[in-house]
Amino acid sequence: MKKAIIKTKIHSRVGFFETLDSIGFNFEPDYWQHDRIFVPKNYDRNRAYPRLSLRTVVRKDGETLYALVMRQHFTQNNLDIINRTLVGDYTEAAHILYSLGYEFKAEVSRRRSELAMGETVRIYVDKIDGLDGYYAKIETILDKNETPDEAREDLIQSFHVLGVEDVVPINKTYGELVESAAHDIEDIPETGHNSLSDANSQMGEGHLSIR
Repeated sequence: MKKAIIKTKIHSRVGFFETLDSIGFNFEPDYWQHDRIFVPKNYDRNRAYPRLSLRTVVRKDGETLYALVMRQHFTQNNLDIINRTLVGDYTEAAHILYSLGYEFKAEVSRRRSELAMGETVRIYVDKIDGLDGYYAKIETILDKNETPDEAREDLIQSFHVLGVEDVVPINKTYGELVESAAHDIEDIPETGHNSLSDANSQMGEGHLSIR
């Protein structure tokens, strides 16, 4: 399935929800999602190699689902191809990925809110473990006559309509953002005290944010 996607950080989750509620759109109940991300050997994100994620979804009512998600991102034209299917046996699926030569790359946990706008547009708001703040993502399924760049411009305008004026598209995956944040924490010099606590107190809340 061909999609165009815009992801950005938002200043206020409450304000974003209220704007959508004012025009008659309400998010579904939050759910927990955990991805273990696998990539081919010699993976190069600029060459559209497929990434495979084993996904666990736990709904608020306790229902647990497992899925396999394949994603390819074509940098030159901002196109994403995403396919997913449900998985009956999580452990066996992981064994299959290793047997195919895929390597474990990263894992991402999030609390996700989701909203469908018609048949082709979905909005997500994510709180990612290891990252501060909230991220919003709008994705749309491309029709035959629509280019990814045209669709991305429309999605940016959609963010503006929803009250997000300073849209800074984030091209890194959540896994890459979490990895970068972890490296930033590791690079804080030790002072003989609790370096992370000292750094937080000196820098202020949210200083270690990712764009």
